[in-house]
Amino acid sequence: MSDMDNSRSFPKRFDFIKALVFLAFLAAVPLFLLVGTLTRQPSEAVTPSNEELAGRPHLASDTLSNSSRSANDRKESQRQNAAKTRQYKTGFPGFASRPSQVRCGGHNAPSCDQCPQGNGASWCNGECEWREGACTRSSKLNHVHPDYFKIIERYAFQPVVNQNHEHVNVIMVRAPFREQDDEDLYHFYKNDILFLGISSFESFPLKSCNPFSATYESDYYLNMFPGFLHMMPDPEKHFPPEVKTILMSQSDFMLDEPMRYGERHTNVQKLYDFVYSGGDQDVESDCVGWASWNKNFSFVREALEIMCSPEFNVTGVLVANKNKANTKACTIPESCRGKIVQTTFLDQNKFFDYLSKSRWVFVPQICDASPRVSTQALSMNLPLLMNKNILGGWKYLIPGETGEFFNDATDFKDSLRRILENTRGATSSYQPLGFIKKNFGNANSGPRLLEFVLEHWGHIVHFPEGTTALFPTGA
Repeated sequence: MSDMDNSRSFPKRFDFIKALVFLAFLAAVPLFLLVGTLTRQPSEAVTPSNEELAGRPHLASDTLSNSSRSANDRKESQRQNAAKTRQYKTGFPGFASRPSQVRCGGHNAPSCDQCPQGNGASWCNGECEWREGACTRSSKLNHVHPDYFKIIERYAFQPVVNQNHEHVNVIMVRAPFREQDDEDLYHFYKNDILFLGISSFESFPLKSCNPFSATYESDYYLNMFPGFLHMMPDPEKHFPPEVKTILMSQSDFMLDEPMRYGERHTNVQKLYDFVYSGGDQDVESDCVGWASWNKNFSFVREALEIMCSPEFNVTGVLVANKNKANTKACTIPESCRGKIVQTTFLDQNKFFDYLSKSRWVFVPQICDASPRVSTQALSMNLPLLMNKNILGGWKYLIPGETGEFFNDATDFKDSLRRILENTRGATSSYQPLGFIKKNFGNANSGPRLLEFVLEHWGHIVHFPEGTTALFPTGA
């Protein structure tokens, strides 16, 4: 072939090579895309904003914070914290007039070395432990302020423990200060102990709506503590920005006992439609007073007129509606005779017994930040008929799932009819126990509380090694 022929065939060969390269490129593109998809890092989860979370409970699926520490970071922080020691400020003047006492287990003594009283290690418990032949302060309390147990003897101050029942250097303030120097005590120790507010008593921290309660300004406690476990649907309207908040209250915790009781009594015969818990009613004044106002008994009387009417023929139990001597009861409508049982103040097991024999629980109160009866009932798989205006229990009720809301007497009949229709049959459409297991109780609320504390104060609060959850206790 001549050079001319070669020169003419070269472009054809070149075009052929280009075509092969192009086809190879097309074949490689899907492979690159596949590899990229498999190796790409997952995107970060989007955390709901505080505004998005406002007005509803923090459910199990919610992410707490973008800045939450990883599990490894928390473990390392806890390990380092457990190894730290520090000098605490002691000697609050309010304790000077009281003899120094430590808890030895079954008794108290002026100091750990005086706990045994000649009985050796068996009398050295509580705040103390037997070590090298002597009774000394427990090494498990190295991270807890020496005056911690003196402080929690006062009603307003509530201890906090971890999942192993070890006390931690955190104290909840659960009610307005009662003793004259409670506030002085708080300011004396606030740099050595983490004090957090918690919704537990009436409408605390908001001003009480109960006319029989002590008064204080609504904003008095809102900016006193660095953080608050609250019950409000709109915390940003009340707390200043520097106060860290979490939608959590006392009644979120300690639900294992009613849950177990309910599981053991699943097949108990239902004798009553409802139970109403009156706390400890003001029976001598015909249920007019602090407790009766707090439980909205004036509305209960109105509601009973409707419930006991021939239209509904409701049966129920009014707990703590008689005096302790069982000689006097609060007056109720005559139409309720034979339909409504009134009891004295009950211990917890007897109260649970009535719950197990009932179909739902009546929660009419408004001035209640943390209605424990609500979560106890839900833990026993009982739905609620709840006042929608309640300060703290609203987060437990999802209409149609955990019960029904009512606003006042104008819509009470409709709500009553719905809950009766859904509970008087062989089965109920409500699923309260499933809701509680998913969102509340120690298994859910304990780790959330620890996460909240670590996120904001993990650099200053020391925990026992292995701490995975925190619980307010002693309520």
